[in-house]
Amino acid sequence: MLLACCLCTPLLAKPGAMSEDYVRERERQKFAKPHGFSAEIDAFGLFPFFSQSQRVEAGGLRGDTVDWRGDAGGIPFGAFLDVGVRMRFSWHDSIELGYSFAILREFDEFDSNTRWNGFIYPEGVDMDYSADFHDLHLLYRRDLFYAGSANNFNLFIQAGLEWAVIDTQVGSDDFPPQDNRERERFRELLPWPALGAGFVWNFSDHFTLRADGLVGYADWSTLQNREGRKVNQELFSITGRATFEWKPIPWFAVLAGVKYRSLNVELESKKRNSEFDWWSVGPEVGVGFRF
Repeated sequence: MLLACCLCTPLLAKPGAMSEDYVRERERQKFAKPHGFSAEIDAFGLFPFFSQSQRVEAGGLRGDTVDWRGDAGGIPFGAFLDVGVRMRFSWHDSIELGYSFAILREFDEFDSNTRWNGFIYPEGVDMDYSADFHDLHLLYRRDLFYAGSANNFNLFIQAGLEWAVIDTQVGSDDFPPQDNRERERFRELLPWPALGAGFVWNFSDHFTLRADGLVGYADWSTLQNREGRKVNQELFSITGRATFEWKPIPWFAVLAGVKYRSLNVELESKKRNSEFDWWSVGPEVGVGFRF
């Protein structure tokens, strides 16, 4: 009996050691091969608490800040769409395209005399409020290293461009302005650079945690003319995101997480200065497809 136990002991111990070595060797061989091409598509429903305001001063008249929640009486919670596509062409390099949007509409009354785009709306008249905010980014991501016995932890940096398409309106059916002064489109706004970092932690073949942050900044001329003067662009943006991913099958994932986004944009020229401010934070849920 003692001899049988001695003979069985190496056999019982050996599979465990071989299993760990096998995992390491399998991962080494995996990363030694060319990656080829793969893609990830994520679609989120974002349900944040948010704040949005805008201001336009023109014609020598200072502009008042008009707020979605305060002046327009809007609800501070929203539901928006967020879509991202990642295309990976090596084990360490990928490109991400992202798009999200918020479309706001509210009808109220002006609580006080309000100056907007060189026009004054009297207190108590009808208010028509709208803001269309389309938020886009294009990022290159470089995976710095993989860690863990199965290379399941990945730290990365990212850099690229952000851009926004903004169309705002503050008007009144009772007191209509002239010369289309109720609208302000941020047409001169150019893309701006952004830098960030993050990590991906694969707990198993089915569960993954991702988190990253991104900061953008610009303060320069757009090289475009408005009223005979170059328009200056000044802005600051921050994005933070953490996402938990569950893959019941290799090509499909269920996503849940939280996202923070803030953006302050100013366009300044000789006679008109425009400002748009946005921030939001809240949970998001979605689905992903892996190819």
